Amino acid sequence: MMTGLAGKGLQVLFIENTGVRSPRLSDLSRVMHRIKCSTGQIIQDIPPGVKIFSPLAVPLPYNSIAIRYNQSYISKHIKKFLHANNLQPSEVIFWSCLSTPVALSLMKRCAWGATVYDVVSDPKYIEPRLGPSEQIMLKLTDYTFFASATLLDQYHSATKNPLLFEDGFNLELRNSTALITEIEQLPQPRLLYIGGINKKLQVEAITKLAQHFKGGSIILVGPLSDGVEIPTSKNIHIYPPCNSYNDLAGFLRAADIGLIPYVQDRYAGAMHPAKINEYLVFGLPIVATSTPELERLANLWGDGFFYLYNDPLEVLKATEKALICDNEASRIKRKSWALSNDWDGRISRLMEILEQKI
Repeated sequence: MMTGLAGKGLQVLFIENTGVRSPRLSDLSRVMHRIKCSTGQIIQDIPPGVKIFSPLAVPLPYNSIAIRYNQSYISKHIKKFLHANNLQPSEVIFWSCLSTPVALSLMKRCAWGATVYDVVSDPKYIEPRLGPSEQIMLKLTDYTFFASATLLDQYHSATKNPLLFEDGFNLELRNSTALITEIEQLPQPRLLYIGGINKKLQVEAITKLAQHFKGGSIILVGPLSDGVEIPTSKNIHIYPPCNSYNDLAGFLRAADIGLIPYVQDRYAGAMHPAKINEYLVFGLPIVATSTPELERLANLWGDGFFYLYNDPLEVLKATEKALICDNEASRIKRKSWALSNDWDGRISRLMEILEQKI
């Protein structure tokens, strides 16, 4: 989304989040990555018009002294950015995807041209201490965007100006020439999952698929969280996050099915998973847990997009059906849907909404 706004000529300062809890020993690799980013040791693939700031914030998100320090520290960088681009706060859109005390204090600090709280999942499920600051932010922001209708329904009564704003489709991904020979050589069917390999992943479903499709391949691509135990099997292949977003094309182009095996809880059930976009751009059928949001999308979009299951025991039936029903006509239908819902259209609509305020 921020890349799309930059493409419209806006200057974007993207501030990486300061965390919703204090770091643990298991977070050491992420802490080291943040330090390397902030000191310029890691060269990131940054689009024109976007600047990324990785703050070395005091990792005590609910400590009043740390909040004041972090607010002052980040504010200085924001002022520097505004000065460099000859901008006044009244010309700026303040956009936050988290309702941390620091984000709230930065939002309240200036008379911004427009303020947006962007809700992609219920953060209080991960960290209940976000509740008080989120409650204030919901009443303070000019717009609260929801990535899913399920989230919109959950939040609607407590929100000043709620709007459904789903992700667009990144069509540039399909133009990537990335090929991964190793993946192309894996036996089919190739069942692909991209995204965080964490507690929202239904490990039992992955296990069932690996046991059933012994002659095929289960491919998981993304960061592996501590405490998540993926069974050891010769047909389960785990890959780290891609260095470049476009490298995902190498996995997607070789896949037969896109997987979204989420646990059925309030957190995952309300999500509109961004991976839907990547799968459909490549025409893949999607085998997924029947969450409230995915059920809504399946009913809205019609047959051929999703093959849903309610219980891990049913994942095999859904996968077999997806493989049998998949054909070139179905793939063209899915790709056409992506074409008609690309990011350019979403960004144009976003600009119309925000221009009413600024």
